[in-house]
Amino acid sequence: MDTLTTYRSIVGDMGKLASALSLLGWDQQTHMPTKGVAIRSQVTGKLSKMQFELLTSDELGTCLAELRTANGLSELERASVRRVGKDHDRNRAIPAELIEEQSIAQTQAQTAWIAARQASDFGAFRPHLEKMVGYARKFAEYYGYEEHPYDALLEDYEPGMTCRKLKAIIEPLRAELVPFLRQLMEKGTRPDASLLDGTFDAETQRRLCRRALEVIRYDFEAGGLADVAHPFTTTIGPGDVRITNRYLEAHLLSSVFGALHEGGHALYNQGMPEELYALGIARGSSNGIHESQSRMIENQVGRSLPFWTFFQPVLAEFFPQFKKAKAKDLYAAANVVSPSLIRVEADEVTYNFHIMVRFEIEAGLLDGSIDVADLPRLWNDAMKRYLGVVPPNDAQGVLQDVHWSMGYFGYFPSYMLGNLYAAQMFRTLRKELPTLDKSIQAGNFEPLLGWLREKVHRYGAAYEPQELMKRITGHELDGSHFVSYVTEKYGAIYRL
Repeated sequence: MDTLTTYRSIVGDMGKLASALSLLGWDQQTHMPTKGVAIRSQVTGKLSKMQFELLTSDELGTCLAELRTANGLSELERASVRRVGKDHDRNRAIPAELIEEQSIAQTQAQTAWIAARQASDFGAFRPHLEKMVGYARKFAEYYGYEEHPYDALLEDYEPGMTCRKLKAIIEPLRAELVPFLRQLMEKGTRPDASLLDGTFDAETQRRLCRRALEVIRYDFEAGGLADVAHPFTTTIGPGDVRITNRYLEAHLLSSVFGALHEGGHALYNQGMPEELYALGIARGSSNGIHESQSRMIENQVGRSLPFWTFFQPVLAEFFPQFKKAKAKDLYAAANVVSPSLIRVEADEVTYNFHIMVRFEIEAGLLDGSIDVADLPRLWNDAMKRYLGVVPPNDAQGVLQDVHWSMGYFGYFPSYMLGNLYAAQMFRTLRKELPTLDKSIQAGNFEPLLGWLREKVHRYGAAYEPQELMKRITGHELDGSHFVSYVTEKYGAIYRL
């Protein structure tokens, strides 16, 4: 058996284990009974350890050493060797036993978070979170870093990103957006969103969201839609990319935008060729690039006037009270700016402030300057400082996100970076597809999806984020595109 064949076999086995873990994770958050947690945590721990042992094996290391200098590899095979090789080198320092131990704790922490959030009881979740923070610190030390332990974890989600670089992105963004938000609140004319008041049946919302997903060309023969406390998308494998959503009867657009957001993620993975799965690079270029796809479909598309011109009669099919609603009024109502408590419900102008709060806290947890016990107070203080609002309870405050229970420290900045990547990509997309608005208004999403398939989806993780951005837009990430986008759009909506 030649080296490339051996390499493909090992990577393929890793992919099969990843598929099983994804399926178990999806089931845990959608259908698994509470009493199943104990055995599920043992199973996921065992599979995680097996996957990790393959990734860090001497056999894979030998293959990588040969393939890094081999001739005759395809472009995708070379990309696979680069990305898998980086993961191999990085994780060789981690004891396999720690992976299993952390995976068991993670499964238990997720279940504890759900119960604690329902009861709005941070104290019940605190010991689990302390464990997850402890694991995060251990992993940072094993990975190694030059300046800050958080840098070691950021690398998992956003290759090449560091605390220093994030601060360089955040500071000018904050300098532009804080005064703009103040201007909107003090001098702008707030749109009337009263047409969205009311109670909207959850089952009808569910059917509406399925239609919205069909509209953007999500393939239900290669996926599905389930209910969950915190929406997510999971990839089981080629031909199986599943979406989850939640339905709030007093907030109709929450589920619509949730479906569009998760649909954007799912389109990315549904658009990856099967060869990427075989080579272990059927994931986003980075979490930020993956988030750019969801935020683009949710915001640049879903919160646009052309979309609502098309979608208004669709909405009226399910909720007849919107038969006489005007598209421009729905568009305005969908774009009200209001500092709020919940990240996933936040508008485009204030959303990044939620990420800044989390980045500040996570960096402090990792370097030891923040204790888990102090999180509710520090969270509330940061929310008041950034957004001028204070959560009335833990459920709407420090417990609102699932990520910490999963040990995903370093993940949150990807949400902000996704907004910035999306704005920069969309500017290029508009130049290359000058009739995009007309297509969307007509309900034809094929040109948009075709562009994304060609420029983003088909590459998976073949290129790291800054290289991919240069290929698409000609430049590395530049946050000024996002600032221009929101100030132009919301300045017009608020009649500034």
